Amino acid sequence: MKKNSPMLVALMLSGCSGMEFNTNFGGYATNRVKATSVREYSVEEIDKYTATSLGFVEASSCQEKPGDRESSRKALVYDLKLRAQRLGGNEIVVETCGTGAAAMCQAYMECRAVAYLVPERKGPP
Repeated sequence: MKKNSPMLVALMLSGCSGMEFNTNFGGYATNRVKATSVREYSVEEIDKYTATSLGFVEASSCQEKPGDRESSRKALVYDLKLRAQRLGGNEIVVETCGTGAAAMCQAYMECRAVAYLVPERKGPP
């Protein structure tokens, strides 16, 4: 580097002092916390609690082109947990999860669950 390089770097950095950087990391982190606060239980497990059913939640995924990301049960259950949390729930029971056919999709997967609120959840049943 030349001798006047530090001055050039200082000028460049001072020109960026009013810049603002926005990312979606905050949204990702918030969703991650929300999803982890919702647990997946079986029908037998949820019956051990005094649970209030909040309704059905659904999630689906369409792989439009062969090179696109493939659908996975794990990703869809994550979406189900977010939707249950938005309803005020802290538990889900996945009733069905499977592949199917849909227009414009190379591969299609859909999952359905019931969202529950368990007011006094005390760990795993």
